Amino acid sequence: KPKKPTKRQKKANVYSFPDRLPEGEVLRDSSKKEWVLGPTIGKGGFGEIYSASENGKSDATHPYAIKIEPHENGPLFMEKNVYIKIANRADVASWKQSKKIKVLGIPTYYGSGTHNFDNKKYRFMIMERYGSDLWSLFLNNQRKFPPATVYKCAIQIINALNYIHDKDYIHGDIKGSNLLLGLKSGTENYVFLVDFGLACKYTTKEFKRDPKQAHNGTIEYTSCDWHQGVPTRRGDFEILGYNLLQWLCSTLPWENDLKNKEKVYEKKKEFLANTKDYMDEHFPDVPKVMYEYFEYVSKMKYDECPNYKYCKELFTKELERLKVPISGNLEFSIKNKKHKLMNILKNESDEEIPLKIRKTPVKKSSDKISSRKNKKIDGEAAAAVKISSRKHKKIDGVAAAVMSPERIPGTPVFETPKNNISMQSDDDIFFTPEEYNKSSGGLKNSSAKKETPKGTRKVKKPAETKLSWKDAPTVKAGLRSNKAGVYVKKTVP
Repeated sequence: KPKKPTKRQKKANVYSFPDRLPEGEVLRDSSKKEWVLGPTIGKGGFGEIYSASENGKSDATHPYAIKIEPHENGPLFMEKNVYIKIANRADVASWKQSKKIKVLGIPTYYGSGTHNFDNKKYRFMIMERYGSDLWSLFLNNQRKFPPATVYKCAIQIINALNYIHDKDYIHGDIKGSNLLLGLKSGTENYVFLVDFGLACKYTTKEFKRDPKQAHNGTIEYTSCDWHQGVPTRRGDFEILGYNLLQWLCSTLPWENDLKNKEKVYEKKKEFLANTKDYMDEHFPDVPKVMYEYFEYVSKMKYDECPNYKYCKELFTKELERLKVPISGNLEFSIKNKKHKLMNILKNESDEEIPLKIRKTPVKKSSDKISSRKNKKIDGEAAAAVKISSRKHKKIDGVAAAVMSPERIPGTPVFETPKNNISMQSDDDIFFTPEEYNKSSGGLKNSSAKKETPKGTRKVKKPAETKLSWKDAPTVKAGLRSNKAGVYVKKTVP
């Protein structure tokens, strides 16, 4: 019996990745201009990205970026054609002037061409080089941006979308990894929307689902229209909104279902059908402006031109309410104003956290001696004499009594009650002679050699005072500034 012909199987749409080209390789674009490759700076979806500079102009900063893919790949060819149509430098400059915008977040296109290396043919495209991407900054800042920064980025991205839509295109893949900060002077605080691999002309005809283009873009952000394979301008605004929500709230409700594209699509439809209730449930702390933004997006028609001015005003008003200028630095880190110990002592009261500054005792001339002048005191010393820790003094008479606060029964000798920590004065730091003699380091246990002060007769006298380093009392535990080594009076029997 004759064999049945086998069905032809379609080839999978698989793109090859290029081999790495050596640093210093010279590429010539279609206009015969030469470019020198620098170090590699990353990888795109289907190719390698290199830093570059113009041939003959040595520039260590390599201010350009060249994207290279194997010639048989298709994405770079499509992206190059989009750049040629919408990223012309003259068109961008003219549009900025008409809108009175200083910087527009559209990448600058410089050229393209083909290159042969090691018997392989490559396609390349040259554009301006940019800095860090927002996705990396998002991950490095505990997956959250300050609200003011989110609003500033939103305004800048809406300007870029306005320009792209005016050229009859949609971007279709707005996300943190495709949003880069500028490197040139004056553009460091501006966001540039790059990677036009999925950009295409938007539809204004009948809304018809296209199964071949269904679920296009990055699943967690792609719009409901893109889930059905239909490119629309309102879809770009929906994609932007999901990015803003993630930057403010860290996560999106469908992030655990990304492998099931239809399930993600159903959750997004539920969200847009009733934005108020859905956000109350999943984003209870989100700013009110996001309610207003998604309320507007959900009511747009598929062929409607977005009200760019209204959307920008939503975020402009929020910045005014926060008293933050629209221009200025983009601060991506959230400053934590909590006490540095609160992360450790979450369940403890304020009384248990030592204060940084202990209350300074009130000095009285009648019972305290200046620490800068040497003085002799005859007779009985005052009730609470302070002695300088830096100068030796001779004191005749009975040792001054050192006052100590009343201890709570059961409190160890070397521990200060917690409720008195912040109010201890210098007079309260040391023990009384009686307390100290009872401790293990007291005078009764001291082995220090007895000496007679100079200039006195060798006759039996009442107890005299002497400065001793070894016999200095231990400072009570719990105090913030320990005065180890402070000289004190010692009674010699």
